[in-house]
Amino acid sequence: MKRNLTLVLSAALVLGATFAVQAQMHGHGFHGKAGMMAHRDDFLTKALNLTADQQAAVKALHEGQRTKAQPLMQQHHQQMAEIKTLLDGANPDATEIGQKMITAHATGLQLKALHDDFKTKLTALLTPDQKAKLQQMEQAHQDHSPFGGSAAPEF
Repeated sequence: MKRNLTLVLSAALVLGATFAVQAQMHGHGFHGKAGMMAHRDDFLTKALNLTADQQAAVKALHEGQRTKAQPLMQQHHQQMAEIKTLLDGANPDATEIGQKMITAHATGLQLKALHDDFKTKLTALLTPDQKAKLQQMEQAHQDHSPFGGSAAPEF
C-alpha cells in the first residue's frame, strides 16, 4: 500500500501537466478542480510531512499552476480535437495535420514548462530530507513507468 501511495504522489508531481491535459481531453476538467487539488495537497502533506507553512505555500503553488495551465489545457484540447477531425476526414492533408501537430506540441511544451516551474518552486520549499524523499518517490515511479524509465511520453 505504501508503495502505491508513493507511485500516486510521484505521478502527481511528475505527470501533473500531462495528466491534466489528459483529464481535460476526456472531459474531466483539471483534476476535478478543488477536490482533487485538495486531495493531492493532503497526500503531499502526509508523504513529505509538510509543516503548516509549507502546506499553505504548496496550496498557493497549485492554485497558481491551475490558473496558468487551464487556458493552455483548453487550447491543447481544442488543437487535438481539430487534428482528430482532420484525421477522420475523407482526404486528410498531411501538411495541415503536421502543422497542427507542431502547434499542439508547442502548447504541450508550454504546459511542461509550467510543470517544471512548479516542481522547482515546490522543491525550493522542502528541507533536504523532504527533497530526498521526493526524489526517492519520483525514482520509484520512473522505475515502474510503462514508458521505459521515462515519466511520460513527450508531446
